[in-house]
Amino acid sequence: MALVKQASVVVGLFSAAIGLFFLLFPQFRPEAGQSSPEQSAHVERMSQPNQHTTRGDFLDYVERQKVGLTKQQLQEVGASAFATIKIVGYKGRTLTLVRQIVDAKTGHAVGEAADFKVTPPKDRVEHPWGDWAPLRPGRGSYMMIIKLLDGPVGQPGVTVIACGQTGQFGGRAGFTPVKAPPQVCPPVE
Repeated sequence: MALVKQASVVVGLFSAAIGLFFLLFPQFRPEAGQSSPEQSAHVERMSQPNQHTTRGDFLDYVERQKVGLTKQQLQEVGASAFATIKIVGYKGRTLTLVRQIVDAKTGHAVGEAADFKVTPPKDRVEHPWGDWAPLRPGRGSYMMIIKLLDGPVGQPGVTVIACGQTGQFGGRAGFTPVKAPPQVCPPVE
């Protein structure tokens, strides 16, 4: 009987030591390196664009550096928009966040696009995102589109896993609203 008690004490101490190790070093847990079987992504709470934002003001809003930009570049007026990006099940995988400006009349991408690489550090990530683009010349109606791709732009097999679009905004010379702008992003179910 004494041998059984001693064995149970040893097993208990060993279990406690392992539990303490995993508590202090969670990255070594067996499930810590595995991705969630569920994969999803969403661009949510897409703001209405503000088409009176200077590049400098936008950089202040999002607390990004202004290093290397001239006074003229910082005073350039453009449209800014904000959203929340939610990513589930893509831990450690490099995704691409793409911003496009789309002509609300034709549905075609126009102007500059920007893409950013993102690698979620954990299985569930929720992050605010903001972007800015210079206003197009002349009058018009445009929308800002934010897409999340499951790989690098232009690679075969890469798909859009999340998409969000703003309402319409104008060009430098004014706004010409479009009655039925295209739905570039599929409706959220």
